[in-house]
Amino acid sequence: MQLKPSDVVSRPVYAPLAPQIEAGRHWLVLEAGAMHEALLSSLVAAFAPVADRLQVWWVGPVHQSLGLSPVTVLGDLDALQSAMTGQGLLRVSDRLFVQGSEPFVWSVFLAARQLGLAPGQVQLAHAGSQRRRVWCTHCHGFTDGVTTNLVDCAGCGRHLLVRDHFSRRHGAFMGVMVDAEQPGVRPAMQEVFP
Repeated sequence: MQLKPSDVVSRPVYAPLAPQIEAGRHWLVLEAGAMHEALLSSLVAAFAPVADRLQVWWVGPVHQSLGLSPVTVLGDLDALQSAMTGQGLLRVSDRLFVQGSEPFVWSVFLAARQLGLAPGQVQLAHAGSQRRRVWCTHCHGFTDGVTTNLVDCAGCGRHLLVRDHFSRRHGAFMGVMVDAEQPGVRPAMQEVFP
């Protein structure tokens, strides 16, 4: 099922990643599971002009030739956060570029914000699965990998309706109790976020 464009203004809109020639250090973070050869080739070409200021972090297993150098392969988001922390003093001219699934790019964005990068220093681009991370408005817990319009909250177990409203503060879509106003009345479950 193809997702319809959303009328909800909080829904992120992503542009292709593009280096900022006038900026200093460029960090390119790529989620292994979201990358395919054509996308990787376009990124190699796009970032060629800043190759002397580019550090690439590949998060996940390597199953293909990357065509980028130098590349640091990291096992998971925790390893990435350690690598980001180890970069030393951050400068106003530093830029972070992140390509991957929506939960991945927003996890990296939130980590970058904690390290002191301003929103304008970070570019995000979505690639791969449409699966959502859902934030429960009731228990404030998260449920990951959601592909349906309804989901049982991993925190409190409530049946949640997955809204198209996106919280940048939480890096997740909002989930509200589906039958709060009319107990027992629920829409049919549908697979909508492949």
